[in-house]
Amino acid sequence: MKQLPFILLIFILFVTGCGQASGSSSDVTEEIELTISAAASMTDSLNEITEAFEKENPDIKVTYNFGGSGTLRKQIEQGAPIDLFFSASKKDYQLLAEGGFVKEGSAIFRNKLVFLQQDDGPMNSLDDFINSDGKIAIGTPEAVPAGTYAEQALKELGVWEQLQGRIVFTKDVRQVLNVVKEGGVKLGMVYSSDLYGEEKVEIVWEVDPSLHEEIEYFAASLKDNQEDDARAEAVERFYRYMQNEDSMKVFAKNGFDTEAPVN
Repeated sequence: MKQLPFILLIFILFVTGCGQASGSSSDVTEEIELTISAAASMTDSLNEITEAFEKENPDIKVTYNFGGSGTLRKQIEQGAPIDLFFSASKKDYQLLAEGGFVKEGSAIFRNKLVFLQQDDGPMNSLDDFINSDGKIAIGTPEAVPAGTYAEQALKELGVWEQLQGRIVFTKDVRQVLNVVKEGGVKLGMVYSSDLYGEEKVEIVWEVDPSLHEEIEYFAASLKDNQEDDARAEAVERFYRYMQNEDSMKVFAKNGFDTEAPVN
């Protein structure tokens, strides 16, 4: 009986030691969560790519903040703890780079701007729309790159002023899609990639790319949120992964132009 306390002590020390060893192991493999701000038009592609990435990298969890590139850029400038930024706007990428926020970045692919309407809608040309009393939805130009390109195109076509009072401004391209689907407007302007996999809408015609700035997408890893080597390595891992051959195939499948040269 006198040996019982000693045996219990050995057992307790053994259990405690195992617990500490287990704790040390969990520290080594502790999950890292990356927060990424990305253009809304990349939602479907990035969700698919991330699912594959997380299966291959179980120690990394990716969380997204999707929206208009201009809005996302302002959030980063105001101190939002973001690890990577995927922009549909060269201007917003360059502003962050000039502000010292970008650790590493590059152009990754292009997109096209299109007019869309509900399936079997009545519009066959811009003249049809101009002569109607319908409304058109575009992203808010100050916050949504697709809206900026749409404004440039409509001005080049000479109809911007004529359409004042008939333009519905949205927070991102996904909202343009939804308001067209719901019949709230007759036309919308989005990227061609936004129509892939969508139902109840159709492309009326593509916008001549000479009517607006080049639509280039950019990827950037950011400086301020990489406080340790493990996080920095995880950021680098995803930054490379989303630009590899398999990921580019996903983007191409969803309508992005991955073959066109980028600056």
